[in-house]
Amino acid sequence: MKAIIHIGTEKTGTTSIQNYLYLNRKKLKSAGYHFVQSAGKTNNRAIPAYCINDERYDDFFREEGIKTPAAKHDFKQKFIRDFENEIRSAPESIHTFVISSEHFHSRIRTNKEMDNVYNFLSAYFDEIKIVCYLREQVGTCTSYYSTHLKNNGTESLRKFLQRCNPGNYYYNYHQMLANWERCFGFEALDVSLFAQERFLNGDLLDDFTAKIDRALVGTLNKSVEADNESLRPFGQVLARAVNFTFPINSERFEVSNLRAMCKKIIAKGLTGKGQQPALEARKLIYDTFVESNELVRQKFFPTVKTLFEQPSEEVPPDNLLARSDFEILAQVVNALSKHGVGLIAPEEYTQLCTTLFSCINDVYGIVSDSNGIGTEPILNENDAHILRLAAKRLESENIEAAIRLMSLAVELRPNWHAIKLMLDEYRQRDMQVKKSRYMIAYHGASKPKTAEEREIYTRFEAWLASLNVPFGSRLIGIVSARTVIPDSSVVADDHTPMGGYSIIEAESMDAVLSIVNECPIREVGSLIRISELKFLTGGW
Repeated sequence: MKAIIHIGTEKTGTTSIQNYLYLNRKKLKSAGYHFVQSAGKTNNRAIPAYCINDERYDDFFREEGIKTPAAKHDFKQKFIRDFENEIRSAPESIHTFVISSEHFHSRIRTNKEMDNVYNFLSAYFDEIKIVCYLREQVGTCTSYYSTHLKNNGTESLRKFLQRCNPGNYYYNYHQMLANWERCFGFEALDVSLFAQERFLNGDLLDDFTAKIDRALVGTLNKSVEADNESLRPFGQVLARAVNFTFPINSERFEVSNLRAMCKKIIAKGLTGKGQQPALEARKLIYDTFVESNELVRQKFFPTVKTLFEQPSEEVPPDNLLARSDFEILAQVVNALSKHGVGLIAPEEYTQLCTTLFSCINDVYGIVSDSNGIGTEPILNENDAHILRLAAKRLESENIEAAIRLMSLAVELRPNWHAIKLMLDEYRQRDMQVKKSRYMIAYHGASKPKTAEEREIYTRFEAWLASLNVPFGSRLIGIVSARTVIPDSSVVADDHTPMGGYSIIEAESMDAVLSIVNECPIREVGSLIRISELKFLTGGW
């Protein structure tokens, strides 16, 4: 029995190929070809997951909730049963199984892991063909940056480009192909360059079909939608800001749904060409791969003059800011306001905007550094008008965000008197609406013992949720406390100790007293102390 294994190298149309295979699985089956489903309906990622080293737990296992050796063992046992059942139940007319996954490229990196792939496949198939496409490394890395952000990454493009070097197996095609050749042999490898002029009929799907069976070219349905598209620059900075605000390692499980919701809005409304490295940066990275790429050319493309052409022209990116971009920002903020009630604190909205402008500045302020890794400035004087309109849109909802936008507009057009006046007006308004901060300390409360006390604490939790908390948790508990007296002795705080406190914003002490009068735990004897806070820069 034969197998065709598609190594989905990054940004070589892998998702389109997989959707194409899935769409045409019935027609393929009638011709004797079976697209494997037990390893994943479109992306057969369970096979690379099965073959990675036992101590590794990648995003596949995290998504499946697999965190222990026992759980991984159970996964492997079930997968093998399902895979073998799929092979056994295939019609006798099936002579070739087709398998595709980008994780053959991104996850299988060591000799041991490649041996695992070989041992797994050779146990079921006596003839194996390996198919892959190669794309120039700088273009691959730049395009992959959007995928990094969609997958919850937080690096700037400048930082992300540092990954693109010959020491990284992911971009060193010579090392990657040598590992596959070591196990499967040179004759098993069908390697192509990802370039439209080299595709059969100038079409990737026709070209891939011919690698399965040339007789099928033109007979299959090619109406697959583009997927895994890149984000335009503002989409990238907004996605990065969302990832910072709702990090993947957050202990609050609910933020993952909020993050996914934001990403869906961004992916739908902000697709396009992303940030681009400067020409000199691209040349520098290209030069580091000359030696390894030449080895690939000699082995797999001896008739080609050079594996990839050296970059020679600047790649004009999409503008960083467009009027429609702020409509998407508004959609994200509105969605968070609607679905984040009781889940995210008010300061996280401000954090999102603050982080967003920091991420914008990373793009706006980047120039080629000493290593040539960077991008040319993207904002210009014309963008100041867009920033002004965006600030006007946000001024009633988030004055701090409006100030940041207007400040950037002033930086771009320092001689525009009107925006300077608006910035001054925003700053004055911000000073007027600033509220004082107060600490509400809770003393003497004890754990509820009766149903009545538990009901009171339930009401207390609802009361806490109503507080206007500028940062952090609505209730900070005191785990332990000690008092250091003047002679440096340390004594325990056992006289009506403070069990916890809240930091809130309010217009006045009277407003806080009104709020505290509604606090339910006063009913179980809790003493409450209110203190107005003042942030000191030094001394008393």
